[in-house]
Amino acid sequence: GLYPNVFSAAKSIVKAAGVRGLFTGFVPTILEDVPDMAVKFAVYESLRQLHGRLNNGRPATVAEDLAMGGFSGAAAAAATTPLDVIKTVMMCTASSRPTFFSAAKAIMGEGKGLSAFFRGIGPRALSNGLNSAIFFCFFEAIRQNLLERKARKDSGKEVSLRLQTDRLRQKYFPK
Repeated sequence: GLYPNVFSAAKSIVKAAGVRGLFTGFVPTILEDVPDMAVKFAVYESLRQLHGRLNNGRPATVAEDLAMGGFSGAAAAAATTPLDVIKTVMMCTASSRPTFFSAAKAIMGEGKGLSAFFRGIGPRALSNGLNSAIFFCFFEAIRQNLLERKARKDSGKEVSLRLQTDRLRQKYFPK
């Protein structure tokens, strides 16, 4: 890497750009993360609704949740790759105190046109897709558990911990 450790990096950045340099890329990170999460959840929930319509309301299996989550994460990563590229350029040139627009101008100045804003899209979509696939499987397991708890509370019936465990096991690990 460019620096041998985090302390050396921080010292060098503060010396060149002041304390502000440590936060270079913060705004683009926020500008990337918010739409990333919005796209990810919108695509995932749309896929769940489509799945329900195509399968007569049948709940998704773990494999289907993995596929829908993976696709959602990959789509969100692809949609936000230009922001990620700008953020990365800003962070890698933090000592020169780049702005969002100066980083975008530098990328355009590479002479590769708009495609320069999409470099790394494949690995990024794959990485985020895998991450999101696992995330949404856990998300669904937790959501199902909370819905079952609410139903038990609303009905006044208690279900044993063993029965809860068996239900989750059957849903997420069918034989």
